[in-house]
Parts: sequence; structure tokens; C-alpha cells
Amino acid sequence: MRVLTFDELSPSMEADRALLQVAAFGGVFPRRSIEIWRSGSTVFTDYVGLFAAEGDRLVAQVYVLRMPYTFRDGTEIISGLAGVATRPDRGRGGIARAILTEAHRRERAAGVRFISLWTNRSWGAHRLYETLGYRDIYSSPWAIHQGPPAPASSRRRPGLASARVSDLREIERLHCREAGGQLGFCREPNGYLRTARRAGELHPEKALVVARERGALVGYAHIDRTPYRTICGEMVATSLRTRRALIAEVGRLARGAVYGFQHTPVSDVPRLFRPPAYALSPRAWWGYMGASLSGEWSRREAVRRFATDDPRFLCLAGDRF
Repeated sequence: MRVLTFDELSPSMEADRALLQVAAFGGVFPRRSIEIWRSGSTVFTDYVGLFAAEGDRLVAQVYVLRMPYTFRDGTEIISGLAGVATRPDRGRGGIARAILTEAHRRERAAGVRFISLWTNRSWGAHRLYETLGYRDIYSSPWAIHQGPPAPASSRRRPGLASARVSDLREIERLHCREAGGQLGFCREPNGYLRTARRAGELHPEKALVVARERGALVGYAHIDRTPYRTICGEMVATSLRTRRALIAEVGRLARGAVYGFQHTPVSDVPRLFRPPAYALSPRAWWGYMGASLSGEWSRREAVRRFATDDPRFLCLAGDRF
């Protein structure tokens, strides 16, 4: 088995790379998108990721990110693992462990102290991560609306509109301003949404609703919609009134389908998501795990370090990777 970096992959391996991604996650991470992120941000490591090859076939992968994270004692760069996948017919052979161990070695050599990932707690890989030192440190709360849908004739409230490309810079600034003093995920100050749009991962007019008062941006919501459900996992608002208006807009856009909210928008203002209108869960199967690259630690120590039990902890949909 050889371990290759992204730039060492041959063109003939692209189909295998797509297979790994689609089989594990149902989607593709196109080379073009990766190159856009590399040129427009510092989110990827210089080697992008590691890939296990047997002959000319790829059998496993992991992408490696670096991002700022605010702990109680300051902000520093941590690593994030994304897209960890092994071919289903090559599982349980120690391949994933080998490339993750190599990722740990590289990140430790780069001076990174902490590494993290998102995973489903029901997956068998969860146990592998635990043996490598990862501990469960956060799981997103959910609030699912179970009351009557908004009337079909209801109109969008004044001041709300679908976002335009020209709004993205202002949305990024609002996010950074409102996230000041919070703990947890600190996005790059400029360009995050604009890079996502260039990569084809964000369509502002479909996914973002903005709220304005007297021409000034006072809030936004990121909404993921299908014909069967509508989910908002990212909401930033400068006032409770704006937050209520955005919540109502999510319900209006659902058009009678199930809709819900997740991540810290639910825990920040829990009184807005009370039963019987909402069914609540303090956690989901998807969760965030963290490991120290300097040695073993307990779950309690990991939670304390990542400050995910602090009321100031911030996690939005854009912080999933």
C-alpha cells in the first residue's frame, strides 16, 4: 500500500476518488472545487489530503483542513479531518487507521496541537476514532416544528429577501461581528461564502435569506430545502425581533413540509423552540470529536479544552466539515 497526497494522484485515479466520496457520503468533491478553495482560502493543508493506493486503485482517503478555533485562552489553528472513507470491500484491514496515523504525524510536525472531525456516532468508524484518541465533545441540538404549517397565502415579511451575490461580503462581516466574544469555530474573516459560491457549493438566492432595517443588514439565515423538509442550521441576528422574523420565514418557505433548526441557534435562545410547537432533542447521531496530538485524554478533559459546554460556544451549519 502507498500513501499519496492529493497532488500525487494520477488522472486515472479520479474515478476511484469519486467512488470513495460518493459511496461514503453520496456526493462528489470535484477537483475544480478543491482548487478554488486552495486559491481562495487557507482551509486546506498544503497536501490537501492523504490517499491509500493499492496499485493504481485508491482504497481509502482523508482530507485534512486547518482552521482557527477559539479556546478559552485564545485562538489557534487546529486540524480537521473530512471525508474519511474506505472502499466497502477493503474495510477492517487497518487502511483507515494507517492514513489517519500519518495525518496525525504530519499535523504534529506542523506544530498543530489539536485535531477534530465530525462523524456519526452509530457508525463503526466511531470506535476507530476513539482508539486513536478522539473523544465525543459536541452533538447538535435539534428543534423540529410539529405544529400547523404557515398559511399558503402568507407573504414574506417586510425587510426580508433572498440574498444576492452582492450581499455575501456584508453577510461575512455581520457573522464576524456577531461572533466576537464567542468560543469555538472562527471562520476566516473574509471570503468564506464568496469562495463557496465560486466552488459551486452555495447558491445565495436559494440558500440564504437576509433581514434589513433601514437598508442595514441585521440578520441572515442559511436554509437547506428539499420537497420533504426544510432545515436551518445557521442563523445570525442582531435582535430577538429579527430572529423571530427569520424563524417565521423558515416556516413559510417550508410550505407545509417538516422544518427544523439545529446547532447553537437552537440552544442560544431555547425559549423560541418550546413544545408543543417543537419537538426537541439535545443531541443528534452526528457529533464532533476532538483529539490531542500530544497524548491521551478523557472525554471530560476534551470537552473542557474545546469549551463545547460553555454558553459562549458557537457552532453553525457552515462549521460542519
